[in-house]
Amino acid sequence: MLDKIGRMKRHLILLFAMLMLPLLSACAGDEAEIVYIVVPNDNAANAPADAAASADAVPQMVQNAPQATPTPDIPPEITLQIGDRFSRDGRFENAVYTYQIILDGGEAISAEIRAAAAYNMAQAALREGLFDYAVNALNNLMAIAPDDYRSVLAYFLRGDAHSGLGMWAEAVDDYRQYLTLRPGVIDSYAYERIGDALINLNQFDAALESYENATQATRSRIPQAALMEKVANLHRLNGNTSRAVAQYDGILEFAQTFNYRASIELMAAQTLLNAGDDAGGLARMARLFGEYQGAPAAYEAMLTLLENGIELSGDAVGQTYFIAGRYEDAIDAFNRFTTEVALTEIPPRLYIQLGQAYRAAGNFDAARVAFRTVTEQFSNDPLFGDALLEGGRTYFMQDDIPSAIERYLFIADTYGYLEATAAEALWRAAYLHNTNDNTPEARVLFTRLAQTYPNSEQARSGLSIAANTAVRNDQAPLAETLFAQLATLAEGTERADAYLNLGRLALERGDAQTARDALENTIAAAPDSFFSARARDLMAGRDPFTPPATLVWRFDDVAEITAAEDWLRAQFNITQAGALWPLAAELEADPRLIRGRELWAVGAFNEARIEFNDIISEYSADGLASYQLAMATRNIGAYRPSIAAAANVIIQSDVATLDAPPFIARLRYPAYYGEEVRRITAEYGIDPLLMLSLIRHESLFDTYATAAADEKGLTQVVPATAAYIAEQLNWRDYQHRDLFRPHAGIEFGAFYLAEQLNRFGGNVYAALGGYNAGPGRAINWLELSDNDNADRFMASITINSTRQYIQMIYNNYAMYRVLYGAD
Repeated sequence: MLDKIGRMKRHLILLFAMLMLPLLSACAGDEAEIVYIVVPNDNAANAPADAAASADAVPQMVQNAPQATPTPDIPPEITLQIGDRFSRDGRFENAVYTYQIILDGGEAISAEIRAAAAYNMAQAALREGLFDYAVNALNNLMAIAPDDYRSVLAYFLRGDAHSGLGMWAEAVDDYRQYLTLRPGVIDSYAYERIGDALINLNQFDAALESYENATQATRSRIPQAALMEKVANLHRLNGNTSRAVAQYDGILEFAQTFNYRASIELMAAQTLLNAGDDAGGLARMARLFGEYQGAPAAYEAMLTLLENGIELSGDAVGQTYFIAGRYEDAIDAFNRFTTEVALTEIPPRLYIQLGQAYRAAGNFDAARVAFRTVTEQFSNDPLFGDALLEGGRTYFMQDDIPSAIERYLFIADTYGYLEATAAEALWRAAYLHNTNDNTPEARVLFTRLAQTYPNSEQARSGLSIAANTAVRNDQAPLAETLFAQLATLAEGTERADAYLNLGRLALERGDAQTARDALENTIAAAPDSFFSARARDLMAGRDPFTPPATLVWRFDDVAEITAAEDWLRAQFNITQAGALWPLAAELEADPRLIRGRELWAVGAFNEARIEFNDIISEYSADGLASYQLAMATRNIGAYRPSIAAAANVIIQSDVATLDAPPFIARLRYPAYYGEEVRRITAEYGIDPLLMLSLIRHESLFDTYATAAADEKGLTQVVPATAAYIAEQLNWRDYQHRDLFRPHAGIEFGAFYLAEQLNRFGGNVYAALGGYNAGPGRAINWLELSDNDNADRFMASITINSTRQYIQMIYNNYAMYRVLYGAD
């Protein structure tokens, strides 16, 4: 990496097209457009490998950057902003060398600009893994501006750089110096880093002391619990049983999640057992088993207790085996329990679970006997209806559909006084008819369900299924009748969906007035939804995802903020004079915000977000505080928390997003990384608003976002797909963490989205379906819809999450179209 920087120094060409950069206030509405263009790149993703390897090749730090004539005497403040732009886009190598240009200018450049360059260079170098460069930059900062607040933060950052270099003693010294100069801010995080360094120095006692100090300092609950687990584990390894257990008990004082609490109880019990304290360990295992039934840890506790000869209730053992999916063991335990107690002591729940266990094990006759025991002996029990339904489900699981339907209809006809049970039975019978190509009978039953139990969830679901089936069967008049019934019963998005379909069907038969009435009802029922967005497009005669005639990226922020704050005053009865966006004293003094800002300043972004999320959640019902938090986090680049806080403002105002002032609406639907988005989407021929809509849904503009399947970055590309894209782009030395760089996340997402758009002939619905669920599924859904229209395609999607994915991006696009477009 250092050789790479050296080559950059030898070959770098600065090409500038000179315009003045607009001065940005702390509340600037759109990110600054860099007007000086730095071209080069030592790791151009699209460069041929042989050219990149040539010793004589000029590195190109920016992929596909425009060429221009070199311009002398570049103002250092402009060079600083270029470096900041590189850093913001994730081009950290470029940023490092650009900042170095300023530092090489010596005292001819103001100390203020050199200090900023040194600090920003250190952050970029750390994120690139150029730890030597980070150390040198921080040393420069301390020499240039020893009294600057950033020189204090520099010790923390230099500790991170020394840690990266494996210089653990130096790292410890730096973190300790930071604590000396700035105590009481992020002490917990600094002490933890000291502990990590001391572990690497094999100074375990000192490390434990530092970790203990970290637990005594303050941080948000989730990272506090993780830290205390780390400390407890070290105590376990060192044989300090009581101190380990004390840490686990400390976690239990504030942990709230059921399964997590159970796992901590398990670790505490195991610690005691491993230390030879059988009585104490088994007592905790018994408590865990008794208080956390259903948690995975309770199963582990049960096995331990049984292995140690502890007698347990057969019912509880059976429940635990059942939840763990060990059905034969559950059956044995339940049956043993029934022989050991009086019949009056056997709960009906046991028979339900016994029947379900028999069924899962393939013994359907025994399952029916168990369910029948409840219906015959517990007719007044709340589980009576469940037992009836389980009998029908057993026939279904046996693949005996006629018997299942017969049983469900018997339940509906016989036990109508059990409204919830009867409604569910009718729905199941109708659903089975519908999925077995007997749609007329299904429709009859769904209609009966809506007439008999109109307030039930099953009635609404049934009408929706019947109506959509009628649409697929080209029975438009019938579909309209069913959707009209549904609209009278449903609320919110369900009602909006029904009215949207009524409007679309009315348009198809040329009834413009009925269509308009239905579409207006759609918007009224769910203003901030896919359904209202689709209704507006239909009313305007606009195809889905039609771009506006003109895109607008710059706004009069001063005027818009003034209008927004006047609206806030009226909306929330605020009497405060002056600007509203600066943080109130209460927020400014909140330890979570103080820690979050400090952590963000030293590049500890994940820890910072947790702190921000805590305070944003606490003030979610306070419109003014949420606005101030949205502005404060936005202004430092913490985009995801900012969007969450902005959403709270609009939710508390009880208006639709587009009825809020444009400035606040754009806080909720921002265009961050806009210049990179525009550049890359222009290269791939993609609508930039579509790309922004996808990014907002995938990551909320959090470039470090990671999901369960290891999707990473702004566009959440999974590893296998990312590896394929990297190969297509000739992206040298690709590693999955490259997607944490904004420009890479946008590039990979744009490539894959463009590929889907090309595959499906520009059909955005199908392209998004392919992006989310894979192109094979999207092809199948297109075939199911007969390639008819977008609405038919949506109705053909068989994965609910994919349908919702497209709906969310559609709604995002509708917002972006209004907020950043003009027709």
